[in-house]
Amino acid sequence: MSYKETQDLAILPAQIEALEKEQSEIAAVLALPETYQNPERLREVQASADAISASLTKAYGRWEALEEKAAALTAAGS
Repeated sequence: MSYKETQDLAILPAQIEALEKEQSEIAAVLALPETYQNPERLREVQASADAISASLTKAYGRWEALEEKAAALTAAGS
């Protein structure tokens, strides 16, 4: 694996954890009735939720690909 891939694999779990925490915080805001009383605020919060969801999907995909590559390299070295 390249240096960048190794670095990405090392930092992705922390990035995913931070994104999941942010996603939970946004979900809590979306659960508040007052969020729905301000359409502009609702659009902002929903846009943030969508962006975080996309980032999480991308991060999980990258993490899975790197884990598979690392496992394949380990198996090939055995």
